[in-house]
Amino acid sequence: MISFEYPLTEKSRSYLRFETLFLQIKQSIAFEHENDAITYFKSLFELIELSDRSDIRHDLIKDLRALSEEMQSWLAWEQADTEAITALMLEVSELISALLVMSKQLKFFKDSRFLTSLKQRFFIPGGCCNFDLPQFHFWQSQPIEQQKLDAKQWFEHFKTLQQALFLFLKMKRHQGIKSKQYAKSGFFQGEVEHALFIIINIDSALQVYPMVSGHKHRYSVRFMNANAENSHAENIEFEQVFC
Repeated sequence: MISFEYPLTEKSRSYLRFETLFLQIKQSIAFEHENDAITYFKSLFELIELSDRSDIRHDLIKDLRALSEEMQSWLAWEQADTEAITALMLEVSELISALLVMSKQLKFFKDSRFLTSLKQRFFIPGGCCNFDLPQFHFWQSQPIEQQKLDAKQWFEHFKTLQQALFLFLKMKRHQGIKSKQYAKSGFFQGEVEHALFIIINIDSALQVYPMVSGHKHRYSVRFMNANAENSHAENIEFEQVFC
């Protein structure tokens, strides 16, 4: 199965973009492969740019508080695992407290001449050449443990935000409402309430992908044939998940 996610609100669009960048940094921060450093810095600078334009902390705090209230109601269930729920509520509470004191100011970046000089060049096609960024190539020649330490310190500013967002999205996906659907002639249209994003799961053997459009109340899916450019797929069965 292949999973495709589509945000139904601007807030969830921002959440998923932040998550994508966090995952790219998580996968590259160990610098196990030759190009991991470029992936790390590119993702870090995109994260800084996105943070300047979209501060998701306040929305995330509100959503975590709502989640905590929901979990409180779970304790009344007869078969509820009260110990696990209480531990999860404590974790959410600690993350909310940490987000409340988290600074929006990216002081770690603005105070670093090294990072600010790199960011200007990283958004230029081919701007990472050694004649453009000799300071970057000098840094790459340092011991790998020093590089990892630097990378960890630079990302530390976003650590709490990452943990809170990962937990919230994990819970939303876990609570997702699943249903089997049928797209006649490759087209499906539906209505939705109280969902941040939709997940579409498709059998990879079908060789199709979805083009989704919509908003928080209505959405449509057009399945495209992956083996024929601009060609609509035939009748398609798929699984949708409202999160």
